[in-house]
Amino acid sequence: MSLPITARQMNALKALQRKDPDLGELAIAIAQAFDATRVENPELAALILDKTCRRMVAREPGSQEAMVQHLATFGKLNCLTPTQVSDFTDRVRRHG
Repeated sequence: MSLPITARQMNALKALQRKDPDLGELAIAIAQAFDATRVENPELAALILDKTCRRMVAREPGSQEAMVQHLATFGKLNCLTPTQVSDFTDRVRRHG
């Protein structure tokens, strides 16, 4: 079960994809790969993903590393596989 995405969040993801296609695709891929059954509050994970992507688009200092840390945490919670964490981390680092 992937992350629950509200209509508002889906619109935000589509807007992100228009502004930064690579980051938008990455955010959607993470949301789809995420195993929401592993956490009590998957909505919080969706919010973390949304806000961190927005920070990355704005090129806020530390936003890339924050995303890498969030991915590592999602992996520790078994929401993402080690392979997914590695792939997504590589994509985040290439994005910068």
